[in-house]
Order: sequence, then C-alpha cells, then structure tokens
Amino acid sequence: MKHIELLGSISTLVLAIVILYSFATNPPVYERWNDAASRLIAPSALESGKAISVYIWEDLFPAMVALAIALLAFVMALVVLLRRE
Repeated sequence: MKHIELLGSISTLVLAIVILYSFATNPPVYERWNDAASRLIAPSALESGKAISVYIWEDLFPAMVALAIALLAFVMALVVLLRRE
C-alpha cells in the first residue's frame, strides 16, 4: 500500500506542475497562430514577464495556494511513509 500511496502523491504533484506550467507559458497552439499571437501577446520579454506574473499572482493565486497545499501534503505523506519502516 505504501508504494501506491507514494505513486498517487507523485502523480498528483506532477499533474499540478503540468497544469500550472501550461497556464504560465505559451501553449503550443500559439506557434500556429503567429499573427493572432503577436496581437495578443507582445514579443518583448518585459510584456511576457508581466503577463506571467499577472497570471500567477492575480488570476492563478488560488491555484498557487492549492499547489503549496498539495506539496505540503506530499511532503507530509512521504515523511509518514518513511517513518513506518
């Protein structure tokens, strides 16, 4: 049962990272929408950084809190699993 719990914790953490990474970066579909993407997102690094920080600290703040809670739960589960041995 310990291995299944560890696998579940790791898969939850990986899924959270994938979801947040997809929100914080440009999805691959933007490569095909070159004209539309350039109108939506300015090519300068400053504008991209500003857009990502707005997503993370304003729009995705509840998701960031959820990720922190999931990471804390993962660490606690890992400690409990390692102490049982």
